[in-house]
Amino acid sequence: MKTLIFNNAERLEAEKIIKKADSIIGYIGTNEVFAFRGISDWTLFAIEGGDFDPDPEQEKEQRIADLEAAIVAILGGAM
Repeated sequence: MKTLIFNNAERLEAEKIIKKADSIIGYIGTNEVFAFRGISDWTLFAIEGGDFDPDPEQEKEQRIADLEAAIVAILGGAM
């Protein structure tokens, strides 16, 4: 378990804590147990017990971009 600390006071636990562009979401299994959306001040948040988990959506987008680049390279730049 990891702990998200909000504003040096509130402590929230989750198995996975994913940091997105403007939000933090905590999961236990596949269940969302907490979420902070529309974050503008990241200094209010700290994580204990590990690092933020990778965002599966961002990883998927990166894999697609990598595959597209590989196809362009294989086709000699023509697509």
